[in-house]
Formats: sequence, C-alpha cells, structure tokens
Amino acid sequence: MVKEIYDVSGTQTGFTFNADLSPYDMPANMFSSIQNVRFNDKQAGSIEGHSASLGTPPVTPYWTTSWRQSSTDLWIYGGVTALYKITGTTHAAVTRASGAYTTLANTGKNWQGDALGGVLVVNNGIDVPQSFLQGGSVFTDLAQWPSTLRCQVIVPFKNHLIALNLTDNGTVLPYSIRWSDAIPEGASNNGSTTWTTASTASESNQITVGGTKGHLLNAIPLGNDLMVYKEDSIYSLTYTGGTFTFALRERFKDVGLFSRDSVVQIGNNEHVLISTNDVVKHNGTTMTSVIDDQVRTYLFSQIDSTSASKTFLVHNKVKNEVWICYPKTNALNGFPDETLIWNYRDNTWSKRDLPNVNYIAKGVVNPALANTWVASSTTWASDTLKWAQQPYNPTTDSLLMCGTNDTKFYLADSGITFNGVGINSYLERVGLHAGNPSGVKSITKVFPRFEGTGTVNISIGAELTANAGVSYSTPVAFTIGTDSEVDCRVRGRYIAIKVENTTGNQFNMSGFSVESEVVSDR
Repeated sequence: MVKEIYDVSGTQTGFTFNADLSPYDMPANMFSSIQNVRFNDKQAGSIEGHSASLGTPPVTPYWTTSWRQSSTDLWIYGGVTALYKITGTTHAAVTRASGAYTTLANTGKNWQGDALGGVLVVNNGIDVPQSFLQGGSVFTDLAQWPSTLRCQVIVPFKNHLIALNLTDNGTVLPYSIRWSDAIPEGASNNGSTTWTTASTASESNQITVGGTKGHLLNAIPLGNDLMVYKEDSIYSLTYTGGTFTFALRERFKDVGLFSRDSVVQIGNNEHVLISTNDVVKHNGTTMTSVIDDQVRTYLFSQIDSTSASKTFLVHNKVKNEVWICYPKTNALNGFPDETLIWNYRDNTWSKRDLPNVNYIAKGVVNPALANTWVASSTTWASDTLKWAQQPYNPTTDSLLMCGTNDTKFYLADSGITFNGVGINSYLERVGLHAGNPSGVKSITKVFPRFEGTGTVNISIGAELTANAGVSYSTPVAFTIGTDSEVDCRVRGRYIAIKVENTTGNQFNMSGFSVESEVVSDR
C-alpha cells in the first residue's frame, strides 16, 4: 500500500466548533469538542485568561456599567442593596441618602440602566428608579417619578425615558409601556408633568402591547427605532411627535426574547438575541439564525432550567464577537459559568469557562495601568500577561466581568491564566475519514502546524465504525517551535485528533497533516 498525506487546514474556510452535526459527516475544518479555545483569523488557538481588576469591591457586584461624570471615567455597580462607584481603584458608596434599597436576594431581579443626556438612570425592578446627575455625589430617587409606579426596565431613547413592564399602585401591568416627556440635557426630568400622561403640556403617554401573551422584557435602540422585546414577539417604537409621541409597530410575531439581558446590538444596525429555541440576528425587517446546524442543540441542552433567566449576551467589539453567557446545569449559585462565543466576522463558534459571573459590561478598564517589565512587580517567569500585552485599550472598550461568586471584578481577555489558575484547554475532532470512509487506515505520523510557545499534548486515535468509541494513543508532548511531527501507531476507518494544554501557554494551530495508508477495505 502507498502512504498518503491527508491535510486539514483552516486557511480556506477557517476552523470552528460544531457540536450539532455528526462528526462523521461534517467538514474537516470543524472540531467536534472544545474547551477554552478561540477560533480567530482562520486558526484554532488558546483562549486568553482573565485577571482581577479595579481593586476589591466591598460588596458582591451583581451588575456594572461605565459612565463619565464631567471628565472622570467611572464604573458604577450594584449589589443586592447598594450602589457604588469606582474611581481608579477606589470604591465609594453612592447609594441614595435615604438608605439601602430593597434586597435583590432571592428575587431573580438585577440592576439595569443607561445614561440620558449625561444623567445615569438605573433601576432594580423593585424600588423607584435612581438617577445620578453630572454634579451629584450620590444617586437620588428619579425626580417627578410617580410614587406608586414601578417598572422592570427603564431605558433612554431620543430625549425620553421609556419604562416597561409596570406595576402601578400594586397592579401588575406586564404589557404596559410608559414614556416620559422630553427631558433636557443634564436633567432627570422636565418638571411636574414629566410622567403625567393626562397633561397636554407633556409628551408622556402609556400604551399596552397586548397582541401576544408574552410579557415585556427589554428594549434597546436600533437605528431610529427602539426595539421592544417581549417573551414571544418583537415590536418597535418610532418617534413621531404630535398626539401619540411614539408609534408602535409589530416587527416579528413568533420570535421573543429568552431572558431580559439576552440581546445586544452589533455593527451595521443589527441585533443579536437568544430566542426560546434559537440565536438570531435581525435588522428590524429580516431575521436569520446564526447558530442552526452548529451549536444550537448544544447550547439549549447546557443551560440550567432553574437559572435560565441569568443568561445574558455581551458584545466584545474589539474581537468582533458576541458572548452568550449562561449557567450550565448545577452551576454554582446559578451564576453563568460558560460562554459560547460567536465571531460574526468569521462566522465561527468558540467556547470558554466563566468564573460564575452575573454580568459583563463594556468600558475602558484601568487606563492608567501599563504592562511593562519596568513597571511590573513580578518576575519574567511568573508574569501572567503576554509580552507587550496591554490589559486594556485606552480607546476601545474592554469587557469587565462581575465576579459575583468571588466578590471581584475581572478584566476579560487578560493574561494567560484564570486569575492565577492555569487554563485547561483542549480541541478534539473525531470522525475524519481522509476521503475514504470505507478503507481501514494505518496512521503513522501527524504533522501539526503551530505558532506560539510551550508544550501541548497531542493524542491520535481511530475507530473501526462510526460511534464505536475512539481508541487513543498515549499523549505525546509536542514542543512548539521545536518539534515537527507526532509518531503514532493507530488503525481504523475514522481518524481522531486531540490537542490538550494544561500550562496556559499561548498557541495557534493553522492545520495538520496525517500520514496514513489503507490496509484493508473491510
């Protein structure tokens, strides 16, 4: 028999993760199992780590957002009964003067909010919404807000505040939206009729979105519209002025939102969201699945049903990614411990562990910190950042994780460890048939193509029949930059390869070649 070389390369279509298709039938560029691996620039590589950042929070952080007060960049975060700000690495309470908020413990609720005209407005779904003025020192109850009114979500849009899923004087109104009068820049209200729907001097109004039975969950802008998400449908609000102020329009009737924070905006005026059984993107008019026949079945089989409402999305703009963060079954305290990562530029899927986070926000993280050997207090051998890696970008938003289980903040994509703990990563592909699924092959060598540092363990395996179970050879330590091949002796119709890394060293794999010969057709 003649030995042949079977080459698998990411150069053409790029590597990706696919857990839904049969590995015996899917293209060779797809890996069937991975952990803590990122697919980027048509290569398979180790994930970057995360590191503790912004000092030590005095309370457990459940939610955070970045905000600029005058010329100072701040991080604002919420605990179960309090709000804090971070200036540099200094934490200070900014809870309203009247005292603590109603506890979020065991309620399933979380803080949310954003800025309107420089004023930060936040809400916990239980108390009166809070506002932080440019000249303020602490939060205050939102001025002119009706005393008996509560909302699950409040968002800024145009010059208005939009409140959704209301409770008015004890009556639950899960289909109702109320918007404020137009509010001047730098103010939290426009006088006594800011929220008075019956006043002809105010643009405030209240409407019911009752076309479907799902409750209102969230709303975020898309171009000139505010997309309003229910559990089972999607609507839009468009500013028209005049008698009604905003026009309501149904956009998608049979697709709703999985959880409050499971939608984000990406470039080109598109939203990405998790629905009840899919991950989709839309531009307000057309909608397409981005996960079908890739990892959809995997995703929905992993999410813990009792903690599913904690699932959220975050846009990692600098890497062209959307992170789908969710609690796996029996996740510690129900906090998300894994993320599927969709690279929307390359249309690839990756996966990494999370440190039980309740929320991840975007913003500039610690812009005074420099990563140089002169400034470093650690040794070359013990430093956990890559050479010349900045743990921030002073002009681009980074991802800040609320390490809710650890009472810490973590800077994502920072260093080569998970806050000092080595990263265990692996990628595996089974079911490769080298163009001849009927022939029994003898595999003698594999030639992996790596760049990076350190050592990875490579195992080569085979199966005689599909789904019989892979028999792997003993893992071989492969030193990147020194070794060029892995010798093995395995036999079967279907080839498998597994690459494992337990040292946290950074690597990228652009492909591999398998040397084999057909020894039998039976």
